[in-house]
Amino acid sequence: MTDAFPRGSIIRWVNDEPAIGFGAGRALLLQLAHPHVAAGVDEHSDFQHNPFKRLLGTLEAVYTMVYGSAELADGVGRRVRWIHTFVRSSVYEANDPANLLWVHATLLDSALDCYERLVRPLSGDEVETYYEEMAVVAERFGCPRSEQPADYQAFRAYWDEQVRTIEVTDVGRRLARDVIEPVLPLKLHVPLKPLLEIQRTVAVGTLPEPIREGFGFPWDRRHQRRLDRLHRLARAYNRRVPRPVRVAPTHLQGRVLLSQARRHVAQFEARMAAKDPLRAASNS
Repeated sequence: MTDAFPRGSIIRWVNDEPAIGFGAGRALLLQLAHPHVAAGVDEHSDFQHNPFKRLLGTLEAVYTMVYGSAELADGVGRRVRWIHTFVRSSVYEANDPANLLWVHATLLDSALDCYERLVRPLSGDEVETYYEEMAVVAERFGCPRSEQPADYQAFRAYWDEQVRTIEVTDVGRRLARDVIEPVLPLKLHVPLKPLLEIQRTVAVGTLPEPIREGFGFPWDRRHQRRLDRLHRLARAYNRRVPRPVRVAPTHLQGRVLLSQARRHVAQFEARMAAKDPLRAASNS
């Protein structure tokens, strides 16, 4: 089967790096900064009991879109779009292109931010190619290309405008506390406290300043020095450790994610076939 993206593509090269995982908390907070997204999360998920469950589902879907076969990526897209049809309220529809674009933008900007802070700067051509390849991912999730900024320069203009005008709500601030001070299943937050503190520092410290202020997160020189120290350590690690060693955990974890995605898509397709055999056949 044909891969969704060929080996050696920029999207794979960037997403291979475990360093972009440091952007996970940042992306979640940025999503919650959007009033409509925050309302949807609040009404349609068990975010308070496991705030990273949403992130893990997104990770599985995005990884499959990038590293899976085109057939599996299409299946994941159909499943996600179907799930989103039930995530709606008076102010939010998950399949609304404007909402999909913001969620996509948080993932794209956070990945680039982490990669360039912690691994190396990308050339203008590399950034543009990454943007175009990520635009294909957004399309598969249901955001038409016509609803996305035409190129990376237009995306920056869209991003800057969103950051300037977005107004964090009380719901967003409440949910954000579950990101920066999570209570995880099986009390895993206790042994993982040192890692969660690092994640919190990076997530809060790398937010655009207007959004950080909108959440009301405190930030001073002491916080900034800690963030700078973490960045220096990460860059030193990435300079000294050979790339094949660095990216090996990504691919090991990826095998699990692809296996889960295949199982979830098979279950979804079976369910659709049971409800509407003709529709399921047209999607196969």
